[in-house]
Amino acid sequence: MLPAIVVVPLLSAAIVGYFRNTWSKSLVSWVACGSVAISFALTVAVAAQYWGGGAVAPIRSALTSWGSLLDLGLVADGLSLWWALVVTGAGLLIHIYSTAYMREDESYGRFMAKMNFFIFAMTLLVLSDNFVGLAMGWGCVGLASYMLIGFYFTRPGAQNAAIKAFVMNIIGEAGLFAGIAFIYANFGSFKFDDVFGAIAQGPVSASALNLIGLLLLIGAAAKSAQLPLHTWLPYAMEGPTPVSALIHAATMVTAGVYLVSRAYPIYEVATGAAMAVAWIGGLGALFGALVAAGQFDIKRVLAFSTLSQIGYMFLANGLGAYVAADFHFFTHAFFKACLFLAAGIVVHHYGGDQDIRHMGGLWYRDRFAGLTFGAAALALIGLPPFAGFFSKDEILLAAYSQGQWALFAIAIVAAGLTAFYNVRLFSLVFLGDAYVPPAKPAGKKRSRAQAAAEEAAHAHGHSHGHDHATPAAMKWPVAILAVLSVVSGWLFFDHVQLTALEPAFPTLELHHESVNPVVAGLSVAVALAGGLISWYLYRPAGARRAVELDPLHKPGILYNMFYVDTLYDVAFVQPARATAEFVGDLFDPRGIDGVVNGLGALSRGLGGLLRRWQSGLVRSYVLTVFAGVLLVVAYYMFYV
Repeated sequence: MLPAIVVVPLLSAAIVGYFRNTWSKSLVSWVACGSVAISFALTVAVAAQYWGGGAVAPIRSALTSWGSLLDLGLVADGLSLWWALVVTGAGLLIHIYSTAYMREDESYGRFMAKMNFFIFAMTLLVLSDNFVGLAMGWGCVGLASYMLIGFYFTRPGAQNAAIKAFVMNIIGEAGLFAGIAFIYANFGSFKFDDVFGAIAQGPVSASALNLIGLLLLIGAAAKSAQLPLHTWLPYAMEGPTPVSALIHAATMVTAGVYLVSRAYPIYEVATGAAMAVAWIGGLGALFGALVAAGQFDIKRVLAFSTLSQIGYMFLANGLGAYVAADFHFFTHAFFKACLFLAAGIVVHHYGGDQDIRHMGGLWYRDRFAGLTFGAAALALIGLPPFAGFFSKDEILLAAYSQGQWALFAIAIVAAGLTAFYNVRLFSLVFLGDAYVPPAKPAGKKRSRAQAAAEEAAHAHGHSHGHDHATPAAMKWPVAILAVLSVVSGWLFFDHVQLTALEPAFPTLELHHESVNPVVAGLSVAVALAGGLISWYLYRPAGARRAVELDPLHKPGILYNMFYVDTLYDVAFVQPARATAEFVGDLFDPRGIDGVVNGLGALSRGLGGLLRRWQSGLVRSYVLTVFAGVLLVVAYYMFYV
């Protein structure tokens, strides 16, 4: 059954892609969603077989074997099944949502084929039993991301966003592939069992493992949009909302977390690389929460929230709390996918406008969107009994119990900021009235276009057009994800979570502690404080005034993401463009073309000289032959 989990979505992608222009949209929907449903059902069956049998030994399936260099196979153990269930389960819900959200798009079949291809790539990544298969899935996930981010390829913004994501992921893949090459050089195998078994038997050079761990971290940071390779993530929101939910919230951007968790024997020995993972995660959690508080685009707020929450997962992995990291991945997939899909309903209401300054009062027009978005937001904030409380508490507890006070403080501050930007977002979108831009001062002349734009903005602020009915195919997936955002934390917190994940880390001594009242109380208190401050600023009575007057929320350092993009542009993009222009305008035409043209001119000149000898006069030819004979005779008489 393992190969079918991977192959069925791939076959569906090929079939739907081929027949996309001849099949009806309903048939495309059934085939595309049906393939993911089959993959999910098979994953559930394998999981029941594995955990039902007491999780004694992993379930394996060989694919091909060409010696130790390329021995590909699939494995179902606690870690891979935990991830595959989320990939296929959340993927199925998002596919169903897409059947309504993308229904009117003329390229609907192309979209669903690419979504199927992504499911194939992600299942290959998490189910592979070796680093080569993982790298193949890793590359295919990057390709799928490129195609889906740039789905609206006629838009320059989408084209640039897709290229940006592809380039940043290629940088990460260079580190990943180099790390895998060093793994083979040191262990002579790509198989997880061989590599990790050799590490367990030891002794293995800690410096070599630290190098491998850092190289793998480069790939993980790029794929998971962690500092400093995070800049592609906010621009990836150019893709359709289901893409944001599937790739940039629930699954793909967490692939780096999976890589570190899977390679945990390396990081257990490579303590320096492990601390690098922890610090990148901690700083990412803080950075993402800060920047999210200054964004106006609803999907960008959620994008930087994703950066922050994955930072928590990296922090846990770096501290050796692998179960906590993978548990937070589990709960995060539900509440973040719910937020993105509910945001799609919000944007649907506002005719495609994603600026939260143009929103307001939606709670009174769409209670379903408000309830589901609110439930998922409370899970993201981490208030009990919502799912995020239980998973985030374990990460905070890991830092607290290990005495990592700096990382613990960073994580606590990030928790307060998480509450701040979520309350801000909910208040501006669902409560109060829509923002009306201030009118121009009296007496100042305005053009007819400016006057029309202002009148439209005022009308837009009060009514924002007509509301759109939300199809059931969009509501049901959001409702299921909202329920899971509430119950998945306490439902899987204790026995189920440990039974499922502990066998994935057999060499670790895992100590599971119930909720620590000090850590939990502090995190909840800080979250409540952040939420109250945000409520004071953005409550319905004062929200618009806060948007207009508070300098923190005008386009500035937070809105511009601490100008990291600007720094990269000055340090890398502009020099590269200047070099390309120099090569294209000067070096290429005058240097390379000059050499080529010069050789051509030399050939023409020599040909002209030779052409003069071809006069057609026999006596000239006889004279030439005679001169040649004299030269040969002279050479032999005087030099030989």
